[in-house]
Amino acid sequence: MICSECITPIILKELVCNRGQLCRCSYCGRIDLVIARNIFFNHILELVDKNVATEENLSDYELGLIYECGSDHITVDSIDVVLSEWFELGDEVYFDDLMTYLPKTYLKHDGERDRHYYSDDGDLEMNIYEEKWEKFITGIRHSHRFFNPNAEGFLDAVFGMLTEVDMKLKPDLVRTITKGALLYRARAAQTFDVAKKIMDSPSTELGPTPKDKASSQRMTPSGISALYCALERETCLSEIRSITGDNVVSGALTPTTELKLLDLTKLELVEPPKLTIFDVGYRDSLHLKTFIKSMVTKMSKPKGRNDDLSYLSTQVVFEYLRLKFRKQVDGLIFPSVQTGEVGTNVVLFPEVSVISKEFYNPNELTEFFVNDKLAVVDKSLRFHRVTAIKTSAIEHDNIYELFMSDLVRTRLELPAR
Repeated sequence: MICSECITPIILKELVCNRGQLCRCSYCGRIDLVIARNIFFNHILELVDKNVATEENLSDYELGLIYECGSDHITVDSIDVVLSEWFELGDEVYFDDLMTYLPKTYLKHDGERDRHYYSDDGDLEMNIYEEKWEKFITGIRHSHRFFNPNAEGFLDAVFGMLTEVDMKLKPDLVRTITKGALLYRARAAQTFDVAKKIMDSPSTELGPTPKDKASSQRMTPSGISALYCALERETCLSEIRSITGDNVVSGALTPTTELKLLDLTKLELVEPPKLTIFDVGYRDSLHLKTFIKSMVTKMSKPKGRNDDLSYLSTQVVFEYLRLKFRKQVDGLIFPSVQTGEVGTNVVLFPEVSVISKEFYNPNELTEFFVNDKLAVVDKSLRFHRVTAIKTSAIEHDNIYELFMSDLVRTRLELPAR
């Protein structure tokens, strides 16, 4: 038996307080709340299982880096070091007994090779949330596209870290676009008549596509009409994927009051809950922090060739965020991959994708209807002839670099892409 006074880590002390019974401690002899050593030791080993990576959690490439190339990017230690140094239990009075209690599976792999444990800050190739993301995509593509509890549970886990205790979005993630600030829309206009129609009625022609004509887009499926904009005029020209020789008309919009947007470009700044290696979910939170950085890129990728379901995952995410945070924000901000993520896109929820018939002129006082969330800025139309499409590419010397992940490039000290 062991009492809380003979235990240093606070979380382990709480285990004794919650599950202990009054008895004599085998270490200090005091009569106090105590817990059986086998229960206490098993709890510690469960934390090792959940919060420390083993050989099964590393890719063949990572194992090759460690054992064949001698890489030290991933720390490797045996269970005694893990418990004494990683968990900082080396000076505990029960440490020797804990080591004696260890099942052989923690010491030997397959009963022969020494078992090793590896540092895992979420940057291992086998990320827990990357695997969950793939299952999420497979589920909505091939299993339950609608009323999918597994998808909802996954998205709750991912986006739960964006909120505070009261379920309000963290302030750093909300960007306010005020009246007078500019958003840009563009439309192809191959003929004079089409361009003239846009010029004569920009609030209609630059507005959201009518529901009966709305096709499947990055964030919205067919039949759902939302307004896609950009923070830069050049970005909206790129996003409509015009080709050389196309004619394009662009215009500026501004909020009639203000718009609040969930800024997905700032997700990587969000810190997960402060957990220690003694907390259940510690390793999971590290993986989530790493995954959230890559998720925005996944959501910003263009549609794959001949893949009608490419946008399905982002459409589900958009609908989830719309239902979850509609009372707090009016839409999303996400990077434009068409500009190499230099430009920024905006998509507004259908409920606020309403453009006034009146023009906005900063020098005039114009009254807008309550439902009018945006207005076309007076004299903001521009008429473009696309003369060239610039293709940017990174050149590699061999095929392996072409398919190498950014994580591996970092470990090999190669320039980032």
